[in-house]
Amino acid sequence: MAQHATLATLREINASVVLTAIRADPPLSRAEVSRRTGMTKPTVANALDLLLAAGLVRQAAPPGETHYGAVYFEPVHTLAHVLALDIGTRFVRGAICDLGGAMLARHDQRIADSAPETVLAAAKAVHDGLLEGGGDRPGLEVAVAGVPGVVDPREGVIRESNRAELEGVPIRARLAEALGVPAEVENDVTLAAVGEHASGAGRGVDDFAFLSIGAGVGAGLVLSGRPHRGHRGAAGEVDNPPPGQEFAPDSPSADALVSWSAALLGERRTPEELFAAGRAGEPKAVEILTEQARRTAVRIAEITKVADVELVVLGGGIGLASADILGRIEAALAVLVRRPPRLAVSGLGDAPVLVGAMARGAQLGWERFTTRRISEAAVRSNT
Repeated sequence: MAQHATLATLREINASVVLTAIRADPPLSRAEVSRRTGMTKPTVANALDLLLAAGLVRQAAPPGETHYGAVYFEPVHTLAHVLALDIGTRFVRGAICDLGGAMLARHDQRIADSAPETVLAAAKAVHDGLLEGGGDRPGLEVAVAGVPGVVDPREGVIRESNRAELEGVPIRARLAEALGVPAEVENDVTLAAVGEHASGAGRGVDDFAFLSIGAGVGAGLVLSGRPHRGHRGAAGEVDNPPPGQEFAPDSPSADALVSWSAALLGERRTPEELFAAGRAGEPKAVEILTEQARRTAVRIAEITKVADVELVVLGGGIGLASADILGRIEAALAVLVRRPPRLAVSGLGDAPVLVGAMARGAQLGWERFTTRRISEAAVRSNT
C-alpha cells in the first residue's frame, strides 16, 4: 500500500511539472516537454495521459507550418473562474476571469463610504452582478481582493489604512463569508504592481516599483520577478503621516497638494484644476506642479536608495496626471540619486489593481483547481 501511494504521488507530481511547462509556453509537443523538464519521453507520455484524463490539457494546433507530425498540447483555462475585486475610495470594481487570467466580464459598484458593511455589501453586489449573465459558466474557484491598507499576511486583518473604518477588520474571513468562496486579500498597491508586471509597464522587468499617488501614497514592489510584501505586509509604506495628522506636510498626495496650493493661491482647487492650469502656463500653477514633481522625486529616491529598482511606474489619480510633469520629476530625481531609475506612467488607467487581482487569482485558482483535478483523475485511473 505504501509503495502504491508513493508511485501515485510521483505520477501526480510529474503531471504537475508537465502542466507547468505547457502553461508557461503553449503549445508544446511531447518532445519539447521532455527537453524542458528533463523527463524521459515515457514519463512525459504517462503524465500527459493523466492530464488529458483530468481535462486540464487538450491537443492544439501546431505553431508554424513545420512540425513533422508532432502532437502539440495546450492548457484548458475555462474549467473554473476567479473573482477579482478592487476595493477603492468611491467604487468596488470587480471582474470575472478564467484560469488563464483573461477577463470575461466587469462590473463596478459605487460606494458612499468605507464602512465594512458598505464594502462587503458592494462586493456581494459585484459578485452577483457578474454571475447573473454567466449562463452555464463554471463556478468560482477563489476571490482575490485589493484593499487600502496593510494586510496581516497570517490573519487577513487590515492593520493600517487611510480609511479608519477598515482598520482591524478581518477582511479575508468576512469576504469569504459574504461571497461563499475562498478569499485572498492583498494590499491594493501591491496588487497594482502585480498587474503592471503581468500586462503593464513592468512586464518583463524583474525589479521595479509601482508608486500610487492619489488620496494617499504607497508603493508596490516587485523584486526578482516576485511581489515583495515584507515581514508584516507593510513593504512600500513610504508616506506615513506623523501621529495625529492626515498626511505628511511634504507628501505628494492629493490632500497635501490641495492644502499647500490653497495656502499659496488663497483658494482651493482640485488636482485636476491645478494640472489644467499648469498645462495652460499659469505661473502659480507651474510653481505648484514643480514642487509636486520634487515631492514625487523624493519618494522615488527613497525607494531607489533601498531597493535599487530599474523602473518606477506612476499610478493613481495624481500619478496618472503626472505624465504632464514627468520631465520635472526626472530632473528633480537626478539631483537626489546618482543612478535614477527609468520612470513611466501606468497604461492600465483605473484598472492596475483589478488586473493584478486577476493575475494573482488566476495563479491561485489554477494551483487549487489543477491539484484537485489531477488527484481525482489519478484515483479514477487506479480503480
